[in-house]
Amino acid sequence: MRKLPAFTKSLAAAALGAASLTMISCGTAPTRSAERFCGELTAHKQDIRALPTSDTSIAELITLYSQMGEVAPLDIQADWDQLSTNLKTASTVDVKDPESVQAVADSAYATQKSAQSLAAWALTVCGLDVGAIGGA
Repeated sequence: MRKLPAFTKSLAAAALGAASLTMISCGTAPTRSAERFCGELTAHKQDIRALPTSDTSIAELITLYSQMGEVAPLDIQADWDQLSTNLKTASTVDVKDPESVQAVADSAYATQKSAQSLAAWALTVCGLDVGAIGGA
C-alpha cells in the first residue's frame, strides 16, 4: 500500500472538514421521526380530515401535506407522498372533462391503501385516530 504525502493528507483533511462544515451549516433539513410526525398529525388532524372548499384551502392543504412529507418517517413516507400526489391531482380536475374526472377517481382509488395504512400507523404509533385520511 502506497503512503500519501503529508501535504495530500492535509489537503484531504481540509476538504473533508470544509465539506462537513458546509453540510452542517446548510443542514436545515427537517428531522424525520415518528415523534415529530405524530406531533404534526395531532396539530393538523382537523385540517387533514376536512374537505377543502375553495382554491385557497386546497392550496393551503397541498402546502401542509408537502411540509408534513418533509418530516414523515421513512417507513411511511411513500404512503404520505402518494396522498400528497393524489391531492395535487385532485386540485387540477376539470369537472367538464370526463378524462380529467376519471384521472382523479383513478388516483383516489390507487391511494386508498396508503390512506388506510397511514390511519393504522397513526393509531398504532401515535395513539391517534385520524379517521379517514384523503377520504379513505
